[in-house]
Amino acid sequence: MIHPQAPRPPRVRIPGWAAAIGALAGAVGAIAGSLVVSMGVAFALYADELTAERLADPTFVSELITRYPVLASSVLATAAALIGAPLLTAKLSRASVREALGFRPGPWPAFVLGPIGILALGPTSDALVRWMKEVAPHASLGALDSIEQVVAAHPYWMLWPVIALCPGLSEEIFFRGLVQRSLGFGRRAVVVSALSFSFFHMDPHHVAGVLPLGFYLAWLGARTGTTWVPIVAHTANNSMALLAGKLEAGDPDAQVPLWVLPIGWAIAGACVWGIARVTRDRERWLGPAASDPTSEPPSRATISPNWRIVRLRGAHPEVLGYVRGARLQGDAAVGRFQPGPSFDEHRAALANLTSTEPGARAEAEAALTGFAFEELATGRRLEGVRFRVDTASDSIVFEPPALPED
Repeated sequence: MIHPQAPRPPRVRIPGWAAAIGALAGAVGAIAGSLVVSMGVAFALYADELTAERLADPTFVSELITRYPVLASSVLATAAALIGAPLLTAKLSRASVREALGFRPGPWPAFVLGPIGILALGPTSDALVRWMKEVAPHASLGALDSIEQVVAAHPYWMLWPVIALCPGLSEEIFFRGLVQRSLGFGRRAVVVSALSFSFFHMDPHHVAGVLPLGFYLAWLGARTGTTWVPIVAHTANNSMALLAGKLEAGDPDAQVPLWVLPIGWAIAGACVWGIARVTRDRERWLGPAASDPTSEPPSRATISPNWRIVRLRGAHPEVLGYVRGARLQGDAAVGRFQPGPSFDEHRAALANLTSTEPGARAEAEAALTGFAFEELATGRRLEGVRFRVDTASDSIVFEPPALPED
């Protein structure tokens, strides 16, 4: 719908101050919520065992937290806080949840190469943990030992949802969605996201092992423009770590040989190179959040400035491109055009929209039939819109079928 004097549209990035408040609230909520909920479950299910003497016994407390109801409730409470804080922050700051948190498509090769790359870094992570145990054996909160006890105490199918899936989903939405995307897609965003993610694990030994994975996941989010690729990679890493923990349960002193490390680096490097290749046209994948247009003053006569040109093929959206900074100019709307994932296959048709050859324009329009303009912030659609794209100047002119009054 056209708004002749529309108010400022929803942001596509969460402001830094709002993200900082949301991140602090989410982190505190995750830690406190995990403790309160898990203790509540423990008292509800095992009240007869929770005497003062037994609670003073570290061995009993360590065994108590490995019991599945206590473990699962703790993980779910943490996940609820880490997912709820970004969603609430986006809503309260009037930002587009989809763009602000990175719930947007990415190049399919990244969903394959991303997990392979993080698995290749696994031996490096293990080596850093071993190094920390040798250098600072007492600088530990026992987190890794607790994880080993949990892995040994329950079957894989019970552990996978709480050890692999929940952390992979919630931590990426929080750190790659809320923290990183509010800072943009540059080096500062990657460093802050990686370090905050790593130190969130608190135990120094665990932090050391997570650090290289944190930088890799942060780079994935910045390079692909989507949170889904880091979610898949993170879940794959946790799934494989869980499987390795089950296989090594009988041999806790098993170590990966050091010569495996450079092989892993080579594989990870190849994955990084492959992902960099498929995302070399970065603006196509980063989307409107790459530069927040709400920082620009709105024109007196404007439409919502962020749209995508899309049509459905079955259940999958085919994105021709994006319109950014759109504004009314007479009865037409003018904006900056940003190519989408399906742009290349329609490049010839777009070029022929201004052709003077007989039938060329009609063929081009037929090839582009079915594309609609969809507002990114709300999902509103304008059907049957005629448009032309000037790729030389990265501009687009489209003529809405109607210009209704407010």
